[in-house]
Amino acid sequence: MPKTANATKPKPWAEMATHLVDVAMGRKPADLVIRNGRWVNVHSGEIIAGTDIAIAGGRFAYCGPNAGHAIGQGTKVVDAGGRYLVPGLCDAHMHVESGMVTVTEFCRAVIPHGTTSMFIDPHEIANVLGLPGVRLMHDEAVAMPVNVLVQMPSCVPSAPGLEHAGAELTVADVAEAMTWENIIGLGEVMNFPGVAANDPVMSGEIAATVRAGKTVGGHYASRDLGLPFHGYVAGGPEDDHEGTRAEDAIARVRQGMKAMLRLGSAWYDVASQIKAVTEGGLDPRNFILCTDDSHSGTLVHEGHMDRVVRHAISQGLKPVTAIQMATLNTAQHFKLEREIGSIAPGRLADLLIVSDLAEMTIDEVYGRGVRLAKGGKLEIDIPAYDYPKTAKNTVKLGKKLKAGDFDIAAPMGANEVRVRVIGVIENQAPTRALEADLAVEDGLVAMDRRNDVCQIALVERHKGTGGVTNAFVSGFGYM
Repeated sequence: MPKTANATKPKPWAEMATHLVDVAMGRKPADLVIRNGRWVNVHSGEIIAGTDIAIAGGRFAYCGPNAGHAIGQGTKVVDAGGRYLVPGLCDAHMHVESGMVTVTEFCRAVIPHGTTSMFIDPHEIANVLGLPGVRLMHDEAVAMPVNVLVQMPSCVPSAPGLEHAGAELTVADVAEAMTWENIIGLGEVMNFPGVAANDPVMSGEIAATVRAGKTVGGHYASRDLGLPFHGYVAGGPEDDHEGTRAEDAIARVRQGMKAMLRLGSAWYDVASQIKAVTEGGLDPRNFILCTDDSHSGTLVHEGHMDRVVRHAISQGLKPVTAIQMATLNTAQHFKLEREIGSIAPGRLADLLIVSDLAEMTIDEVYGRGVRLAKGGKLEIDIPAYDYPKTAKNTVKLGKKLKAGDFDIAAPMGANEVRVRVIGVIENQAPTRALEADLAVEDGLVAMDRRNDVCQIALVERHKGTGGVTNAFVSGFGYM
């Protein structure tokens, strides 16, 4: 039987400092010593062979050439055998709900892949349940044996006036959430036109976050790098993950933002933007890796942040630089560099033992000084979080759907109609506005499978109105 995970976070560094000093000096024994590793030092950019790491109370106490003085009768000793000692990986921006699982199940899936810190924006559950839903996910996150930090969703609904959301978040809600223990900042500010137009809700949410001393997440989903972009940056967002081109990353970094480069299940934006570093020579300290959205199938078959780091290395980054973008850079951005993001004294003892750095072959995963996974297998049990009945059975259609709900009627007497089509771009978030001439069959507009024009539908599921909106889409390859 796997041991049950202990979600108790180690005491603050300040409260443990004297004990850590005693361990580092050899006056008290460490809980765990990992010997003979190659220390991937993300502070100096070095790989230091022959390194020992001493851990006490869930934090690093000593990182140096010989931790023999910290070994006592009760100290557990692990021989790294010359393998790499890598900081636990951080996902700087992600949505758990995209995996169609809970926070607990997400952690079970990604811990064996070396992810020990996640910065989650639960705006999908917020769209359905509002502030109480965010609180539920916040509380579940606190109970995890790894670091799951929550960004308060900023745009619920995401497109006011253009959608029917199940809930609405206000400036007062954001201000309240900023007092919660595990809220790290404001989630991606998707209403970029509103920021540029000084929308009072957007301005108010950003101000509440800044007053709380927390980080404002960005989302500038436009190729326009002119005045709207400059206005958006001036409004306060500090990072952005919506870039798809090298010039997008360059523009953001030049304006003082962090460029978050994502590789999720559908978004493949690392290869194009990393050229700002590999070819443009920009300072890699201002670049951060993330996933944004990962389907559970991707997690199981391809990995999580280990996959992103591996991909970044394949695009020309030095392994240490890629690891910095998934560890220290993230920690510094969220003002957590004294807690996570590196193997250094005082930090939480989140560590990976890696046999192949370029391939990110992770042999063992430690979180807060406890081994959580080995050989790709979770070694702990993470108890399921008990969601209340109010969070379940929330899909309210208002009627039983029938085939006719998805009919698109043509104008009387028409044999062919011109329609607007959503043009999907492979592995990118932006879409194209297309048009197509479609045949009319029995009074209904027909799909054109030969030219990859298919039908898409949006079913209202929050209020039980029975509303169904139909449209056309191209780019999925349904021929």
